[in-house]
Amino acid sequence: MTELELLEKFEPVLCFAKSERFFPMAVESYLEKCSIFPSGPLGVTESLVHFNEPMIKRIGELKNEQHYLRFVNKPLNDSDAWLWWGVLSAAGIAGGWSVMGLPGVEMIVALSIISALILFMLASPIRLRIIPAALAALFFISLEIAPVWFFLHPRDFISITTEYLILLPIYLIALFYLSVRTMKFILDHVIPEGPGMVMDVLSQATETIAREAYFQYAKILETSPEPLYYGRVLSVMDEQKNEWTILQYHFFYAFNDWRLAANGMNHHEGDWEMAAVYLKNNLPYAVLLSQHGAGNIEKWETAIKAVGGDGNPTTHPVIYVALGSHANYSRPEVIRSPSMYKPGRLQRFLFWTDGLIHYLFLLLNPDQKARTIAMKEIKIKRTKLLAEDSLVYMRDQTDRYIVSLPLEIASGDGFCIGVRGNDKANKLHSSNYLKRVMSNRQTTRPKVMEWKRVLLNSEPDWVQYKGLWGVKSLLKDESGPPGPKWEKLEKGQVGVKERVRWSCPLDWLAELEKIKHQQGENNVHSTNS
Repeated sequence: MTELELLEKFEPVLCFAKSERFFPMAVESYLEKCSIFPSGPLGVTESLVHFNEPMIKRIGELKNEQHYLRFVNKPLNDSDAWLWWGVLSAAGIAGGWSVMGLPGVEMIVALSIISALILFMLASPIRLRIIPAALAALFFISLEIAPVWFFLHPRDFISITTEYLILLPIYLIALFYLSVRTMKFILDHVIPEGPGMVMDVLSQATETIAREAYFQYAKILETSPEPLYYGRVLSVMDEQKNEWTILQYHFFYAFNDWRLAANGMNHHEGDWEMAAVYLKNNLPYAVLLSQHGAGNIEKWETAIKAVGGDGNPTTHPVIYVALGSHANYSRPEVIRSPSMYKPGRLQRFLFWTDGLIHYLFLLLNPDQKARTIAMKEIKIKRTKLLAEDSLVYMRDQTDRYIVSLPLEIASGDGFCIGVRGNDKANKLHSSNYLKRVMSNRQTTRPKVMEWKRVLLNSEPDWVQYKGLWGVKSLLKDESGPPGPKWEKLEKGQVGVKERVRWSCPLDWLAELEKIKHQQGENNVHSTNS
């Protein structure tokens, strides 16, 4: 068999969730839409040297990692808009001082603050929903405080009459009722989006950028309708003289919209994922999958395979791709916990706070069944009530999840790419776990369901690019990823390293087998306890 024939024989079937918006694509189509920017002094120098070269060639010429790509190039993108706001505000203050003196400066500063608030709200829809709600809450609180304040601090122009004292309680009760209803709306519909808003503020891959990335990707599908993987074949011999043939399948997605799609932990432009089939002495041994963290492994005997037209299993493993995050799973799963990988402290705190708020709603809910659920949690989780995953299993009276923790939805109930197998029994309904607006959102799928294959063994120029495949944000998890060959640069690290799964695939196998063994021991211990 040729390398391509071997890849085709074991190529996976990828099954996506129903509302997935991004599918494996050619990097050339992505790069045609991208701009490249330096992220450090070495990057500036290299950018000037290779300024006039085509993008697909240029990124292969760049030798250092101080660069990033930007897929969505809006005239007033979030960061650009704030740059223009700063320049125009400074110019306005200088002009106001020269024309009107201090009053002119005060007027310009006031206008700058108002324009900043407007700009902040318009930069992303989630902010547009939250800021007016917060202003409404402040408005009601001010109306409640005002009459009491005037009563405690009388003024000559306000007389405290008997009618005033009679109407005051009615006024306060009416305002209290309206403000409580407003606060209930905020707490039900706005506060749960608070963690997402904070991440949105710190990210260059905002909700607006996520939507624009989808529209841009949908246009790419009109001219490049074929889903594509980049295959790599390696032959390695271990210390016991076993011959290993490693078939790697690299998938590139234009965007990771996990937060928008399933209340996940991040957004970022560009997304590299992979699956690998390991053959030991020419026999299939295991399927290795990229996930959050190191990844996961499924032995070939237990892996789900697509079923052929004759009703027999094929050599094509079925992989379930998580909604938005594109992590790969060997079974249809829905995971609802921030402990699925190690997020940053800010993310962990935000989602813990979000879960705690929902728990308090259950506890204080007038519905008896809701309060029973909350009290049960107290009894079961006395010592771990405030742990990040202690609220995972709470459901309301309609058996829907209450806690707005991140969802990893690898349901497989949507579009499938590759050899079509009879896997109807191996699916979940993603709409059971999502809001209606998420599960019914607009999608655009490739018109072709079969794979296009590109061999990576010769390593085209873009494989050597060490920079980020998406815009750079303040938070590491909100920045674009490095390419399939390179690790993400850690703080204080000089130069990027090759991924273990790229350069030492047997080490990756050993690492995942060790993790799998430890998980098995932990499960046995938990069962015995």
